[in-house]
Amino acid sequence: MKSIYRILAVVLFGLISVQAEASHVIGGDIQYEYIGNNQYYIKLVIYRQSTGAGLGATANVNVQSSSCGVNTSITLQRTAQFLAPDAFDCIPSAAGFVPEVNVYETTASNPLTLTQRCSDYKLSWQLCCRPGGITNIGTGNNSATYSFYFEAELNNRQGLGNNSSPSFVTTPIAYHCAGGYINYLQRATEPDGDSIRYEIIDPRSAAGTNVPYAAGFSKNNPFSTTTQNPYTLDPKTGNISFVATLPGGPQVSVIALRVDEYRFDSTYFFWEKVGSSNREIQVVINGSCNAAVNRGVELDPNAPGVSLDAQGRQTKDYKCYDESVTLHFTIPVECVSVAPDGTDFRITAPNGQPIPVKSVTTFCSVDGETDSLRLNLYKPLIFNGDYFLYSKFGTDGNTLLNKCGKPMDEFDTIILKVNDCLFPQYDILGVTVDQDKRVRIDWNVDTTTIPAQFLDFVRIYRSTDSGATYSQWNTGNPIQGYIYDGSMGPGGVDAQYYNYKVSLVANGYELTATHPMHSIVLQGDVSNPANMPLSWSSYGGFQYPGFQSVQFKVQVGPKNDTGGYDFVDVIDATNLPTADSAYTVQLTTNPTPGEYAVRVVTLPDANGYISESNWVIYSVPTEPIIPPTSAQPIRIPNVFSPNADGMNDLWTIDAIETWSSRKVSVYDRWGRRVWKSDQYSNSDPFKGQDSQGNDLADGTYFYVIELAHGPTGQSETFEGSVNLMSGR
Repeated sequence: MKSIYRILAVVLFGLISVQAEASHVIGGDIQYEYIGNNQYYIKLVIYRQSTGAGLGATANVNVQSSSCGVNTSITLQRTAQFLAPDAFDCIPSAAGFVPEVNVYETTASNPLTLTQRCSDYKLSWQLCCRPGGITNIGTGNNSATYSFYFEAELNNRQGLGNNSSPSFVTTPIAYHCAGGYINYLQRATEPDGDSIRYEIIDPRSAAGTNVPYAAGFSKNNPFSTTTQNPYTLDPKTGNISFVATLPGGPQVSVIALRVDEYRFDSTYFFWEKVGSSNREIQVVINGSCNAAVNRGVELDPNAPGVSLDAQGRQTKDYKCYDESVTLHFTIPVECVSVAPDGTDFRITAPNGQPIPVKSVTTFCSVDGETDSLRLNLYKPLIFNGDYFLYSKFGTDGNTLLNKCGKPMDEFDTIILKVNDCLFPQYDILGVTVDQDKRVRIDWNVDTTTIPAQFLDFVRIYRSTDSGATYSQWNTGNPIQGYIYDGSMGPGGVDAQYYNYKVSLVANGYELTATHPMHSIVLQGDVSNPANMPLSWSSYGGFQYPGFQSVQFKVQVGPKNDTGGYDFVDVIDATNLPTADSAYTVQLTTNPTPGEYAVRVVTLPDANGYISESNWVIYSVPTEPIIPPTSAQPIRIPNVFSPNADGMNDLWTIDAIETWSSRKVSVYDRWGRRVWKSDQYSNSDPFKGQDSQGNDLADGTYFYVIELAHGPTGQSETFEGSVNLMSGR
């Protein structure tokens, strides 16, 4: 296979043998800008090989209009001449054959003046002849018999307004190697706000005639490409993409394109072409890439702060709370190969959990290439340790591509080191049974060790098998600091204890779970309220470092009017329980009849936390009333006022307790029973409340009293009404 040196030599020496000026031209483009008063600035850029005779200090641009009969020219002065040093980024260079850029412009004192309004101006430049040895043009390898020609068009007809052409801003020098997915950007700017469209055209020779193509080539197939990735131009962006192949060895081909601009005619509602710019360039495709190119996209080992670890992986130090990661490359990357959503990369935290990348900031040159990227993270790096940054296939279907089209290896790795963060402090505070019906879990997060804005949530893990296995039960607000577990219900808290532990999730990173704690379950024999043997489980909170020894106390209380119990410490205990315990409550005085509950609570720990057990409910019965040998007539009040003023507060029915059976029902005016008693007692009479303890509205209520006396066989039924006047 021929080397690139041979290819360039063929091109250059072929050019010398045919072209008298030996200019070695390989392409060019032309554009114009309206500067006022019917005057135009013209810019002509000519690309050539740096060997051989150079171009002159001036260049003539022809100006023609068939419709207006214009045929003239204007002389441009060379204002810049420089080498393109990055031309051989992809392939080996040939000594002395670096491409040269020549810029010619009109001067302020000699602009192009067009006084006539014409629709078909053409500003063109041509030069004989092309180099020999061009692969895709000519017949019988006679490319040196054809001239260069490129032009710009201008339509400044009356009423259309003035116009500046699209202006190319990208570098067209293209020396590529085969096999890479090339994105070859031909971007232009348009200063007037007109719409532009890119199109592939034929290379042209003298007077604008098309150059014939060699067999097997065309304007849409200027060199050999793969079937999957042919030579394609995006008409909106000017990006040319392809993957080149070399079935017959290296190729030197010519490509040409035009940027057309259109302006909307609001009178006749159509888009009219108002101008164009033309670019032609010689493209070299070689089989041999530079060694660094074949390695794909590589991170720059000489970038600030980058070093290698013992395994040869790149590492870079980052600060706690950094919210972005910047990558530098040895060879620029094609911007179109970067997925904007950041999916070309994955970051994992020191514990292996992924950290999502929110977006990527590119620093693209006019040629659509960037030497660095900034990955913007959803949340900053807030934990000490090694974060691993991997390359992968993004949502755009590829990893990154270097400017020569070679991909970055998937799973290339860089290690981000963070070691100046505080370690978040958090712990479970306690577990307690709440109101005998659910469990409350409390925790604390120290926001002086981790700012609150970085906290996500806490995970609560629960065990129902004495801590043998745990599963995630729920999540909670880390700042709120508590959550209720009511899934077991009142019966559940009486049946067993429940283990819990908490882990903090911050910045998408789950920390190690706390030690476990469990609730207290109390059980006992309460059939004799005066002598109740009790036992309870351990409290799983204080056996861990930093917690004091647990102490318990037993409390008993009667039911109150709100449905709760008025607990007090058991006062006759000879010793306060100081560990998981069995204990017998022995009361020194008989309690009054009613409903009671007993519970166990811990003494406050160092944080003031108290854990409470479930409640064991029991009743002290009312002393039985021995009825007299015969029942007495009753007296039923027709009004009472339960307003706590000490007068007529209760519906007391005189002599009713002389009856052995005394059923009482109370109904509202709609006939709905609101209260009943199967054994009425003046010690627990109708109080103006319904059976659920809710106050009834003032008004008239109706009663049915059914009395019987077993010893004598007496029975009576009374029906009537009573007025409730509470003043509530």
